[in-house]
Amino acid sequence: MSNGGKLYVAVLAAAGAILTYQLFIPPIVGLADQGDFVRTIGRFGYGPQHHGSLEYVYVEPKYIPDPQYRSPYWEQANSEYLFVGAALLLNKLVSKDGALDITVAGFVHALAFLAVFARLLWVTRRERSHAILWIGALVVLTDAGYAVYWNSWYAEPASCMFFLLLLAEAVEMARAGQTSLAGVLRWSLWAVLWILAKPQNAPVGLILGLFTFRLAMWTRSKPARTVAVAGGCAMFACAAFNVLAMPGYGRQANTYGVIFSGILPESKNPEADLRALGLDPQLAKYSGTGAWSPGTDFPEMAASGVLRRVNTFAVLRFYLLRPARMWGRLHGLLPKITFLRRDWYGNFEPSAGLPPAAQSHAFTLWSGFHERVLPYVNRWIVFALAAWPLLAAWRWIRGRDILRRRRLELLTLLPVCCLAALFSAVYGDAFDVIKHLYLFNLLLDTCMLYVASVGWRWLALDRAARRRDVIQP
Repeated sequence: MSNGGKLYVAVLAAAGAILTYQLFIPPIVGLADQGDFVRTIGRFGYGPQHHGSLEYVYVEPKYIPDPQYRSPYWEQANSEYLFVGAALLLNKLVSKDGALDITVAGFVHALAFLAVFARLLWVTRRERSHAILWIGALVVLTDAGYAVYWNSWYAEPASCMFFLLLLAEAVEMARAGQTSLAGVLRWSLWAVLWILAKPQNAPVGLILGLFTFRLAMWTRSKPARTVAVAGGCAMFACAAFNVLAMPGYGRQANTYGVIFSGILPESKNPEADLRALGLDPQLAKYSGTGAWSPGTDFPEMAASGVLRRVNTFAVLRFYLLRPARMWGRLHGLLPKITFLRRDWYGNFEPSAGLPPAAQSHAFTLWSGFHERVLPYVNRWIVFALAAWPLLAAWRWIRGRDILRRRRLELLTLLPVCCLAALFSAVYGDAFDVIKHLYLFNLLLDTCMLYVASVGWRWLALDRAARRRDVIQP
């Protein structure tokens, strides 16, 4: 076996060992529910054994058949259902009493992740800096900031895995500089499932849809072009579905939070802002409240239907017409946009004997880097992400090589989607912003690994050139 093959096996084995240690060896780590699990596991007729009393602070270890737990007005179909369904099928084989252990979900997620991770390592094996890419990806993706989601019913695992599959497909397309019917089919499938993972992925869906239309120009195959056009349309449809099919009560709760926890507390004239949004200025007294916080007026406003007049596009229009407020919102959140973990979401089940909301400190090197180092440069990170497409466009215009141009197009897609994920979380949420920045940080980590690999390759080429100069007389 070659050195590359040995490293491939070693990295995969290390990933499996790290995940096994975290997810399946007591005390297991996971992520406490904050009310979202009803959207996923509730749809399948299961509920928490402790009836939700462990929310936020502890991981619920078991879920039992409980049709009463289901709340249809919170449900929205998503691609995480694939993993939930697989966990339920597996549970029929391993459970003696019908109870569903959270580690069954962890096993399904971890097994799927290892398969996806193996695929990603395989398609990058020809890169000169593949060693740093592989080891970096191992450190990043097995960090507790990401791994805790595997033992949960959140939709983030689907968002992560289908992104990684799409990334692997992009690497293959970039290497070939063209695509085939099978390639377009895989690209479209992974993209659709990624978009459907969470409503917050809708902006990414619009970007991917446009790019998939562009892929139709990368092939001379008429079937491949037809599939590319159909795939782009499917992505637009999924993005629209994410917005339009969002449960009405949940949409109103989110709108209330964006306005009363986000816009008004940052306002010098809350009454004027409420008028601009089509709401009663007297509601300014509820500034600083969330949909579920003490003193909220959300139940009354939801019952009256007043919040139905203010949708996502109204909030977007509000910010676009006020660039200073738009920057102020982002600037206020800059210190925390790279945080991977909320400090009040517990990682352990009650039997671990740890205090409420205790978090794991094992395998937190990368999340610690996100929280202790990156906040000092977050402003420059955003500027760099914004400048990246401009630089790529300049190089695209100057270049004449078709292969290099197409690689630039694929590469530019990464920071554009990263910014879309950032803006979606910053301007579309005010209650759980850090958790909804999960996708932004996953994309950001991908950008950083790419930059690190390029830097490593340049250093290696420079060392090789210096060595040649020394050897030559």
